[in-house]
Amino acid sequence: AQGATGAQGSAGAQGATGAQGPAGAQGATGAQGATGPSGTPIPVTTAVLGNTNAQTVSPGSNIQFNETFELTNISYNGSDTLTVLETGVYDISFSASTTFPGSSPFGFGLSFNGQPPSRNFSTNVIGSAVSFSTIITLTAGTTISVQPTANTISIPNTGETTAVLTVFRIY
Repeated sequence: AQGATGAQGSAGAQGATGAQGPAGAQGATGAQGATGPSGTPIPVTTAVLGNTNAQTVSPGSNIQFNETFELTNISYNGSDTLTVLETGVYDISFSASTTFPGSSPFGFGLSFNGQPPSRNFSTNVIGSAVSFSTIITLTAGTTISVQPTANTISIPNTGETTAVLTVFRIY
């Protein structure tokens, strides 16, 4: 005959942790979020000035401009200086045809706030077209002019535009 079942024994020791199971399937992609509000657009700022007059200009003197092709959100004194109205990053370029008399080397630079030119370009070739451009951060109220940096230069009167200054605000 079978005897009666004995009393329950005490619990055994905890077993070792089992191996990690495989990763579950990727969940479905969530719904597209709402489009955010439009940012405030920056105002267009551009200036394109030209010159058709012959001029001989010494270092420390500004190149003169007698044509205004484009002028938006930037101030121009009517002869040789632009004034930035809004702080931003600007692309500034200048080109000119040169002729004799002139001394080699010669160059052009941008004068900011009447200071000696910086962002300079120079060459040894008189009687050719030269150009340069730069990108620079400017604050509102900064003035911009172009000056010779090395020796006197002559810009001819050819009946066409012989010098062009372009300023464009990037952002």
